[in-house]
Amino acid sequence: MEYVKLGDYCIITSSKRIFANQYVSKGVPFFRSKEIIEKNNSQNISEPLYISTDVYNEIKNKFGVPQIGDVLLTSVGTLGIPYLVKEESFYFKDGNLTWMKDFSKKLSSKYLYYWLSSSFGRISLLQRAIGSSQPAITIEILKKYKIILPSINTQHRIASILSAYDNLIENNNKRIRLLEQMAENLYKEWFVRFRFPGHEKAEFENTKLGKLPKSFSITNMDSVFEDYIGGGWGNDDESEDFPISACVIRGADFPNVWHYDVSTCPRRYHKKSNYKARQLQDGDIVMEISGGTSEQPVGRTVLVTQDMIDRFEGGRVICASFCKMIRLKKEIISPYFFYFWMHYLYDTRIIDRFQLQSTGIINFKFEPFLKKGIVMLPPKELMQSFEDIINPIFKEINQLAIQNDNLSRQRDFLLPRLMSGKLEI
Repeated sequence: MEYVKLGDYCIITSSKRIFANQYVSKGVPFFRSKEIIEKNNSQNISEPLYISTDVYNEIKNKFGVPQIGDVLLTSVGTLGIPYLVKEESFYFKDGNLTWMKDFSKKLSSKYLYYWLSSSFGRISLLQRAIGSSQPAITIEILKKYKIILPSINTQHRIASILSAYDNLIENNNKRIRLLEQMAENLYKEWFVRFRFPGHEKAEFENTKLGKLPKSFSITNMDSVFEDYIGGGWGNDDESEDFPISACVIRGADFPNVWHYDVSTCPRRYHKKSNYKARQLQDGDIVMEISGGTSEQPVGRTVLVTQDMIDRFEGGRVICASFCKMIRLKKEIISPYFFYFWMHYLYDTRIIDRFQLQSTGIINFKFEPFLKKGIVMLPPKELMQSFEDIINPIFKEINQLAIQNDNLSRQRDFLLPRLMSGKLEI
């Protein structure tokens, strides 16, 4: 059993540059880090991009494209997320992703994928990242990066064992996606198409949001907010001034915490006063307001539930400084309804009028959003009925996430032991 340099056992490279003016409305999928992370998490692509078949074929013939068994790795922003290429056609963004291909007969790409997927492998890789404001993993870093290399037969057996865990996780992820779709479909059925219970007797009237049931009303955002405050980042180390240990939800964690996966949220130390003012509670909304890009604008939200809070060690969690904590007047609006309302505004890009772009970074104009942003308010009893149905769905998603967390832990526990030979295969 020995450590070897990755660059000695595969080609490590990137893609040819694709410019924004080469994007088309339909064609061959074009992936950035965001899409690779979504695919790795078995999620649907939220904002698909495409290049033309002609451009794809030209690149394929001249330079090659990802093939089944190749490995892609996110190399800027959210670092170190691997993706094992399946039987599919796509191209990807240079700089965002690194491409490992043409593997030696002594290295299984599936084995490498599992190495990079494990906490053991990812931590050792992230320790080699460069840059502070925007950390990166370069091609040269990957070429010199060392992994344990058992015999090829052992690699295949290890990959086979770990695949069984991944299959169970994937089945749970499919159930999570179905449950999320059920919740979203119910929201759209009741509050977009207005086919809620009793809609047959509803009378409609023209409003600035179009035709709404007369029993619905419209109000400004600030009228449903009980409190709001910017998040905090805290300190790396515990001290007399920073004695409170609590995890921090960042915008980068949103794709995970949506699925009750809190493993990416860093633990930091906070001042007592800052933590007291920002401690997240059941029903709070975390909203990302700063640091967006044209590819991923700000305005995303997360609904905090007690089940989510309980996933954090000690139940202590706040949101990061690039976010806002929003506490709603629950006697006026259901947090579940408000979360889906914000989700709808983001998905339809209605929220874009509150985006402010400066030097390539997109921030959110929160004060104008408070005064000019509007909320549709269904009758309280209808929102409560919606919450009564949605709440068990969220709880089931949480239980599936717990199962996945346990499966992932077992897989990651096995990985170094299988590779080191401590466990017989």
